[in-house]
Amino acid sequence: MISLLSPASPELDDPDFALLAHFAKHLGRASKAARFTVKSGEKRSKKKGHGMEMLELRPYQMSDDLRHIDWRVTARTGHTHTRLYAQENDHQRLLFLDLSPAAYFSTRFAFISTRFIQLAGLIAWRSEQQGDKLLYNLRFGNQTVEHLNKSSVWNMLNQLKNASKVQNREYLAPKNLGWHGSKIATKARNKDIIILTDKQQWSAEEQISLQQLAKHNQIHWIQIFDHHTFELPPGQYQFADADGMKSVKITKKSSEQAKKDFFEQNNAMRQRLARIGIRHQLFDISEPPEGIARRLLDQGALR
Repeated sequence: MISLLSPASPELDDPDFALLAHFAKHLGRASKAARFTVKSGEKRSKKKGHGMEMLELRPYQMSDDLRHIDWRVTARTGHTHTRLYAQENDHQRLLFLDLSPAAYFSTRFAFISTRFIQLAGLIAWRSEQQGDKLLYNLRFGNQTVEHLNKSSVWNMLNQLKNASKVQNREYLAPKNLGWHGSKIATKARNKDIIILTDKQQWSAEEQISLQQLAKHNQIHWIQIFDHHTFELPPGQYQFADADGMKSVKITKKSSEQAKKDFFEQNNAMRQRLARIGIRHQLFDISEPPEGIARRLLDQGALR
């Protein structure tokens, strides 16, 4: 756990991503209730058919297909039971990673960008290990990388390796967020979509695109921040961003104002997301990436 919580460098390399494979494999399984229960507002349907993963065994109902009666269980219990199967597209998901220059910073444990990238790596490995299809859109620095078809997990991990480079904070953030204008988002239906971003504001046009995406899919929005940023001792600090190095004076008053502004923006963002049925989850940098991944597992975003 310690090696994931505090990697030796914010810039991840092959051994770091190989370690993520081990943690992804040992995430465990979601609770039975999480696997079998359709959540309120969930868009995905459950069709009964052969060649798909069985979701549930339950007492027969009048609308059930007679072909899916489990005769062994029926004979053993004396009551007719039916097998329910999951659609194959239940095992397809989309991942959007959108990092601002400000994400390449933290006061402890790891850069916020690094924690997001670790989480993206866990999602990639878990999808690979379960045989699930993962499409992705990655935005960092001055780059946008999008894959419309399933590819080697190492292709994605190499892109995540590039995303972890500290030099990405030298570029201005793209104007649009990842889902807006994305080809993989255009035709997405009945998918689990995971959005990883530190950004808190977007345009009305982007909100419309997000609303359309949420209408047909289950969206899991993950944000990571560092609460210690608002607790720095007063003093003069050197920070680097797209404009280069700058000296910033931190006072108790400025820290309190920055904290107030952040949570006001965060609350406004949560309300915008809630209005279109998206659950927003905020994690501190002290939360290890495998802990966040297990939350996604319990919520059905991973399996």
